[in-house]
Amino acid sequence: MQVAATEFVASLDPEAWARARASFGDRDFREWTYLPGDRAGLSMQDMTAPQVEALWDLVSASQGSVGASLVAGAMEVERHRREGAGGQPVLDDKYWVRVYGTPDQEVWGWRMNGHHIAIHVVVRGADLSVTPQFIGAEPAEIRHGPLAGRRVLGVEEDLARALLWSLDSGQHQVAVLSDEPPRDILTRDDPAADPTRVPAGLPYARMTRDQRLLCDLLVRRYLDRAPVDHADVCWGEIAEGIDDVTFGWAGPAERGARHYYCLRGPTFLVEYDNTQDNGNHAHSVWRDLRRDFGGDLLQRHYQEGHRA
Repeated sequence: MQVAATEFVASLDPEAWARARASFGDRDFREWTYLPGDRAGLSMQDMTAPQVEALWDLVSASQGSVGASLVAGAMEVERHRREGAGGQPVLDDKYWVRVYGTPDQEVWGWRMNGHHIAIHVVVRGADLSVTPQFIGAEPAEIRHGPLAGRRVLGVEEDLARALLWSLDSGQHQVAVLSDEPPRDILTRDDPAADPTRVPAGLPYARMTRDQRLLCDLLVRRYLDRAPVDHADVCWGEIAEGIDDVTFGWAGPAERGARHYYCLRGPTFLVEYDNTQDNGNHAHSVWRDLRRDFGGDLLQRHYQEGHRA
């Protein structure tokens, strides 16, 4: 990741680097959104082809194969949406990149933000933070044209629905939070995720062996948005309190209906909704309650190196 970031920075001319560069103390560091609109930083619209290629190397190194594939998929669907709205091929991508510090420093980071994509990475030596991590898709399922059938977040939806369908009546009563789903993820783009805003559902401890396997696969699907080693660390932390992980669902169970689900544990939150545009507009987010925006890494850095 450091090599990829160094090569990306080296690809930038002074003007582009001045737009991309920031510090952890900048006001926009914890400000993020998944809505349309401009962001601070260097836009991909203003990058050369070699710079975009170097950026994708950094995305791949920072997000792992699953995460990078989801980022690429969200961009592909966004181009499809914009082409449908404008009637013309889309030749640019409206995403903005910020680099915090420089990759040769003890602590550095970067982010990519735009409509339906929010990546936040902080690095300190071998330690890593990759959340908040948000991927959305509008439409959730492309129904016309050469990309018909494309579902960027299809795995996230199908695993959750399979878990819901596996529940008996008593479990279902606990897991289903409401017949009506919320309009969006409940934590929205909050700088600090409040776990109390996400309701508890069916505890892992009350699931059968097969249901626990489905729940494991669903949780791991989100963790796999990170490089494998970091995903393994996060999974180990979750496993320590796995019986306290809960799964909740809101809305009808059948595919195509508006729905929402959430996973909550002592160290993490996951939310997914597909409620807008008559259930064809999906959002998904992973929040690491210990590491969002590299909070633990920055705190240790300041305590150990900047006590004065």
